Amino acid sequence: MKPALIAAVVCVAWIIGCSDTATEYVADEFSVAQIARQPGYAWFTQEKDSYQPDPALIAQIQSRLDAVDSCYLFVNPSCGCNGTQKHFPHFVRCMEAAGFAPERITIVSMRTASTKHHHMNRFQVGRLPTFFLTLKSSSDRKIEPPDDPNARIEELIVQALQAQ
Repeated sequence: MKPALIAAVVCVAWIIGCSDTATEYVADEFSVAQIARQPGYAWFTQEKDSYQPDPALIAQIQSRLDAVDSCYLFVNPSCGCNGTQKHFPHFVRCMEAAGFAPERITIVSMRTASTKHHHMNRFQVGRLPTFFLTLKSSSDRKIEPPDDPNARIEELIVQALQAQ
């Protein structure tokens, strides 16, 4: 009887181990303060600190900051594109220069634009990076930076805030 019991246990273990369900990846979230400790973001701080935003545009952002509640930045750390490697750290630099508290910025680190995230009911991400300004009026402004390295992210922020 022992061989039959052993065979049954082995068969059950094999059936359980052969599941077809793949592990589903869910995006990670972290703050600006935590970014230096995140895998794949070693380049972020240097790029952010070296960026010099246009002071006139920063003043325009600052004049409209009272309408902004928070920011959500959907990015892929391994993407070498200008949107991630340039515009993402430049966005954070611009918001900080305008006086926006970095603790109100949430970074959502995704593998692809279709990666599941905790804000799927609110934010529709079609490509990475994509930034959202959430306004106190309960509306959102979406910014999809171009892959052009010469594009000024502060101009895109001002345009989004003017669309109120």
